Amino acid sequence: MGAVVLACLAWASSLVVYLVAATVGGVVLGMANSLTLIATQGVIRPERAGEASGVTKTIITVAAGLGVALAGAVSDQSHGVGAEAASDTALQATALGCMAACLILAVWIGKRERP
Repeated sequence: MGAVVLACLAWASSLVVYLVAATVGGVVLGMANSLTLIATQGVIRPERAGEASGVTKTIITVAAGLGVALAGAVSDQSHGVGAEAASDTALQATALGCMAACLILAVWIGKRERP
């Protein structure tokens, strides 16, 4: 879903489409963060739950911080016309990377679940 949202942001033809895609992305990201923490708690021994939750939340927070920093760097309007092209390229590359990661994860899970 994240890859689709990123692609929509890169190819948005109007501000309304961009805002709708960004809003959907925010909702999905919030749900994904919650589900990630829940899934982590489901596979960790209860006495290690605090550690696992801390590590998981730290990774999510660092990734979000890096995303904000990169988004600010590529969308800096003081650099003129190239900033929009850089922003679109970054969003498209991230969308493709996300799609590739999803595909790899799906193949890995499919192989792992076979008897």
